Amino acid sequence: MFNLIKTKEQLNNLKNKVSLGVLGAVAAMIPQTAESQERQIEEVVVSATKKDESASKIPVTVTALTEETLKEMNVSNFDEYVEYLPNVTSGGRGPGQSTIYIRGLAVDSVNVMLATAAGSQPNVALYIDEQPAQVPGRNLDVYVADMERVEVLPGPQGTLFGASSQAGTVRLITNKPKFDTFEGGFNTSTLLLIAVIQVIHLMLL
Repeated sequence: MFNLIKTKEQLNNLKNKVSLGVLGAVAAMIPQTAESQERQIEEVVVSATKKDESASKIPVTVTALTEETLKEMNVSNFDEYVEYLPNVTSGGRGPGQSTIYIRGLAVDSVNVMLATAAGSQPNVALYIDEQPAQVPGRNLDVYVADMERVEVLPGPQGTLFGASSQAGTVRLITNKPKFDTFEGGFNTSTLLLIAVIQVIHLMLL
């Protein structure tokens, strides 16, 4: 059943209701629009150039997994890291040894031994913070906990990371000590417990 608009007053009332409805819809959209405009790309700080800079501003290619990303993916060791790092793979070479490949390039320790070139360095440099973790012909198989981020720099990096980085560099950046707070955490899947204990300085009189 249709209701007919019989008077001009009814028509004006209808127009007012429609106008109020449109204004209400527009007003409801404004906060969402403002919120979307406020959203920005998360800034990832890396130290690929030996100093902390935004990954979007440095003149080199770098892939980084932040601490938040590692926690969300429940990643805790290098074999798991490489699953989320493009163009990076690794293979075990016995207890405490591994070979890291970036874009398919690496020095194979078996070929190094057969070629009697035992002093040859690997093509991919592995660093734990600022400490290199490679030996002739292979990388060390390290287990690092409490990570801040993982950085991968593909391509030659000899200027900053030495002769062992012709194919690239993998950097494992650990969380730095905090002397003014207490933190703790655990990982039930790997039976890992981490604690950061506040350091109290005592002055002896």
